[in-house]
Amino acid sequence: MGSFALANNIYHIGGTALHKGLECNPYLLIDSDIGVLFDPGSSLDFDIVYQNLIEIIPLSHIKYIVLHHQDPDLCSALPLFEQKGLSAEIVTSWRAMSLIQYYNITSPFYLINEHRYQLKLPSGRVLNFLPTPYLHFAGAFTTYDHQSKCLFSSDLFGAFSYNHTFFADDDYLDKMLTFHEHYMPSNAILRPVMDMFERLDIRMILPQHGAIIKERIDTYIDALRNLECGALLKPIKKHIMDSGGYLMLFKEIYHRYKALFDVSEVEALFSSCGCFSFDAMHELTDYTGSPDVMWNHVFDRIYELKGVNWLIVIDPLVKRISIQYDIAAPKIFQTLLTTISEENQRLSDEMVHLENTIRVVNERLIKCPVTGLYNERFFKTLMLEELENEDWRDIGAYVCIDIDDFSKYKIQHGAEQGKDALSSMIYMIGETFGSQSVFKMDQSDFGLYIRGTEKQALIRKLDTLRVTIAQSDAFLSPLTVSMGIAFPNELILDAPTFDTVADSYITLAYDRMRRAKQLGKNIICFEGDHAVSENDVFKILLVDSDETNLELIKVFLKEMHIEVLTAKDGITAREVAFTERPSLVVSEINLPRLDGFLLRESLLENSQTKHIPMIFLSFQKDEASVTRAQQLGISHYFKKPYMLYELLGIVKYYIKG
Repeated sequence: MGSFALANNIYHIGGTALHKGLECNPYLLIDSDIGVLFDPGSSLDFDIVYQNLIEIIPLSHIKYIVLHHQDPDLCSALPLFEQKGLSAEIVTSWRAMSLIQYYNITSPFYLINEHRYQLKLPSGRVLNFLPTPYLHFAGAFTTYDHQSKCLFSSDLFGAFSYNHTFFADDDYLDKMLTFHEHYMPSNAILRPVMDMFERLDIRMILPQHGAIIKERIDTYIDALRNLECGALLKPIKKHIMDSGGYLMLFKEIYHRYKALFDVSEVEALFSSCGCFSFDAMHELTDYTGSPDVMWNHVFDRIYELKGVNWLIVIDPLVKRISIQYDIAAPKIFQTLLTTISEENQRLSDEMVHLENTIRVVNERLIKCPVTGLYNERFFKTLMLEELENEDWRDIGAYVCIDIDDFSKYKIQHGAEQGKDALSSMIYMIGETFGSQSVFKMDQSDFGLYIRGTEKQALIRKLDTLRVTIAQSDAFLSPLTVSMGIAFPNELILDAPTFDTVADSYITLAYDRMRRAKQLGKNIICFEGDHAVSENDVFKILLVDSDETNLELIKVFLKEMHIEVLTAKDGITAREVAFTERPSLVVSEINLPRLDGFLLRESLLENSQTKHIPMIFLSFQKDEASVTRAQQLGISHYFKKPYMLYELLGIVKYYIKG
């Protein structure tokens, strides 16, 4: 079979050869004259894939190859493409890259973790990369093309099949479930990814294995969301008689086999058991004999006529049924497959032991034994690698994060609770920036290395993280963090070497983190001392929709040589505060667009404005409003009409403060 056009310049360019029930699906996307190749396949299929590709586009036009994970069924053809003259970037995850490099390839890598999980083609077309961790590899991901609304789903939605169809047919659901029962770790891992897919507008699913899905997309997503699979099966318990008895189980097994293998072979096999009745459409209708005896007899017969492979392929389904209906697994599964498993384990024990020893030694060298994070030694190695590959002014930002008063927390709650707090902190940081970006440093608790994020966007994201930590109930008592950020274009070095750049980079962020602690903790410092210290000129921001009141106070404040900023609504006031960082805010509560309470909350959530004191000056003053003001840290609350000189006296107090 040659290439097959699917949608909007997307092609299937693989063959139809099955390798023991599994075929590979390479895809080609053409955008203008740029080619993107998805999962090019194995060395077994290279000749047909290569021929199909060059019939559509010259190899020189392939600029990107997306590798959703590192397995040989989709990667081993890559060196053969390079031998044909391929010159393209390998688009993959950081974890996959660490293994893909061992295919002895020379093509450069485009790491999705460093490019906001997207690839923007010259035409403006955007490919979004959606992480699917542990399905079935830690660094696995899928690709969503916004223009065609196609999902390149890698292993997800793939299938086993000995009677392959190009597009998903009525039996494909069972084929897909069989594949996932073998390869996916658990429902807990599958479910959130399926929830993510459900929110996308998907017109077609293009899996690495199995058939292309272009109808009933929601049905397949829902089936995987509810699939119980993996080593820790927890299916909902059911009573077998309430669910249709053993006949229902025999029908499920019969239907699954018909989906996977040649239908006539399956029908002949079940007929040979001598206990089943069938209708004119060859559907199983009844059985004779003791159900538990037949439950064992059927699988004994399958093994006798078809061998162990027919048992292995359906083993996860039988295991799930046995747990779900609380019945004993067929004896042959308890003996033959257990024996095979034990023998395989015995043969691999020595290799596993050696690999584990090597892994443990390596991890001791590059990982923190308490947190499990890569340590400063590893981070500096990573930095040196980055610096060798590009101009040091173009590398990412480095963030130094330290937990405020953490030693007191550990004294108060104990060392074990301190470890739990670190784990919770790592989880929150990883949720925001990805766990691969977090490092355990020597002089501070954590380091973050962030690429591809604009300066102000990074500061906002870190501020959100800072507030999340401060408000979290994951700790036995509140914890906060201080942060310092270093940007590479700030470094001014004489005759810089890779080592001096890396050390200066870490030191700059560390010094700023210490400055954040000096300024009161729970702060982000990202500029020099002058930028984060109190302003030389005392500034007051007046916020009131009453222009007369604004002008009156403004006149008296200017006589005190105070710089006055004004705003007539809460939104404008918030923006002025973020930009100008006044020394004091005097505000009415009843404001257009954003009231005084919400304005105060917004300023408290920002690292650069959280310490600005605020005075309320309002017609509204009752028990409820005073209580809320106190909860927000408001020390002075005047009710209009007020005594101007009393207000000015409080302002003088803050100036001296």
